[in-house]
Amino acid sequence: MEFLQNAEDSGRELETRGEFDVSISPTRIKISHNGKQFDERDLRALCGIGSSKKPEKGTLGYLGIGFKSVFKVTDAPEVYSGDLRFKFDRNHHEWDDPSQTPWHITPLWLDTPSELVDEDRTTFIVPLRNSSIHASLTEDLAKLNTELYLFLRWIKRITVLDERSGKQWSAENLGEQDGITTLRHNGKEQRFRFFRKTVTKIPDWVREDRLTQEYRRNVTQREITAGFQLDAAGSLASGSAGAMYGGVYSFLPLGEAKSGVKFPIQADFLVQPGRDAINYEAKWNHWLLDEVADLCKTAILAFAEHDKWRYEFLPAFDFTKTPGLESYDKLFGPRLIQPLEEFLRSQPCIPTVNGSSASLSAVIRLGEDSKAADELVHSGVLAAKEIAAVLSGDSNMHLVDRRVRDGNSIKIRVVDRWDLLRNDAFLKQKAAEPEGPQWFRHLYLWLHRHPVYDTYFHYKTRHKVRGYHDFEFVLTADARLLAGKEVSVLQIADDAGEFIGDLAGKLQEQKPILHQWVLDQQGQADPVRGFLIGLAGVQVLDAKAVCREKVLPEILASGLPPSCLDLIRYTRCCKRFLGTDLVGAEIWIAAKSGRIRAAREVLLAREFKPAQNWETNERYVAGLEFADPSYLENQEDGNLRAFLI
Repeated sequence: MEFLQNAEDSGRELETRGEFDVSISPTRIKISHNGKQFDERDLRALCGIGSSKKPEKGTLGYLGIGFKSVFKVTDAPEVYSGDLRFKFDRNHHEWDDPSQTPWHITPLWLDTPSELVDEDRTTFIVPLRNSSIHASLTEDLAKLNTELYLFLRWIKRITVLDERSGKQWSAENLGEQDGITTLRHNGKEQRFRFFRKTVTKIPDWVREDRLTQEYRRNVTQREITAGFQLDAAGSLASGSAGAMYGGVYSFLPLGEAKSGVKFPIQADFLVQPGRDAINYEAKWNHWLLDEVADLCKTAILAFAEHDKWRYEFLPAFDFTKTPGLESYDKLFGPRLIQPLEEFLRSQPCIPTVNGSSASLSAVIRLGEDSKAADELVHSGVLAAKEIAAVLSGDSNMHLVDRRVRDGNSIKIRVVDRWDLLRNDAFLKQKAAEPEGPQWFRHLYLWLHRHPVYDTYFHYKTRHKVRGYHDFEFVLTADARLLAGKEVSVLQIADDAGEFIGDLAGKLQEQKPILHQWVLDQQGQADPVRGFLIGLAGVQVLDAKAVCREKVLPEILASGLPPSCLDLIRYTRCCKRFLGTDLVGAEIWIAAKSGRIRAAREVLLAREFKPAQNWETNERYVAGLEFADPSYLENQEDGNLRAFLI
């Protein structure tokens, strides 16, 4: 990577197409490029402890300093450039004691190259100190990816050859068209939208910092870059970070620096020794990352103006937050992720359904399927322009365009029918309007036509329609809104009789009753009635319910008995509408004697045709009570006999 950086610098003023080649074997690595060949200044830098590079003039690396990294893996690197061919050699025969000899900076002329080299290229041959180094270098070379072109401008093709396996891979820049850079990696094309910016105004608080003074004193400008990958269809590909290591580059990828964003960023960051980690304390880096954040804001605005990307860019700004890590707490969190999140929350850049744009904090998504969403408007439940305000409870909210994608961490708030049913103020406003009953009927019909299903497992996957029992949205006759279980709907058949009808009328005065105009007045089967009873829990006030609530208590032996005449009438009523539902409940019975006794104290009279007629032996057992035959409407009324038993 140091060689790659210096090769890029060597071609800064050339108009040729830059090429960088690497060949690796178990014994050595060979690197060559077609950049400007070494001059005397380069030679002196390579053989010294300083650098010939001029960061203040835009160079990337530090020729001489960066080259010294080869001594981590070799004792005898060779250099071929133009008329120069020399090596550094720890084990040269002239050194009595290598530890006492500055062999790292002492060039030794080579009469003959150790292997064939191209005289028109600059070539480095690095014999490996031991064969174990080969495996790690091969692994690192395999990581070379197209994101290197974040900072490469001159080099257009990188080729790597593993001589032992014969495997070759490459990363090539095919050029830019309409702002899109096409790259090819191992024969597969990739496209990126690169955003670049040259920063020049270095603030005083940065310039005066000790580390800036030491390492960037005379630097007046630097280029920063952010790259966003596109898929084959030209859409923003936000499924992966698309970056080597953690996606942070300081001309080279910084292995231990993880930005937490999904796109690679490049800037001239000051790094820790070893170049794997960024210096989190350096004010130079704080300033550069502030500039990177501003560049990303520019990217967001550009995406928001694009006909396609405006619907796709949010997932590209999914962030991975790692509180507790120094990189996040001191640098990437406060200076990159948080500013971008705040920008998205406040900047109108998200398309809405009415063709305008709004900020992330001012948009909501309707969580209903398209058919239900369309009918919500067409049925008259809500006007399109009021959906966002009503379902969010905030008049400043906007409904997002359905085509907008959100990500895992950057999510648009979803609202749906449940938010509508929780908006008590809006529902009460509708209930008070003259057309309130009709509006609620439309609401109930919409909910009925577009059910929500809960999935559960019982031997196999099953689906159950979700109910609305806990919501206070059922309109009563007096324009109140209550939960369905607190509301009754009158459903008395015409043949129920005047007695039940009168009782029902009295019961209505004591109970919240469903507003009559909510239901279909044509007398046909009404889906609203079924919805309210089945899914909202509205109680049916039919003859059976009236009888159970108003009549049954009068004949139960747990209370005071009525007159014999009323008792018989009430009992006949319960027999008709309740049938044998009273198993286990003891009732009062009117006896032939005119007295009223609990059922367990009374026997069936002969008129009931009992299996055993005790009445014929009445004279032998004193005090027996027999049920009054007036209970029978006719002598064959076996149903009443079964009811009494």
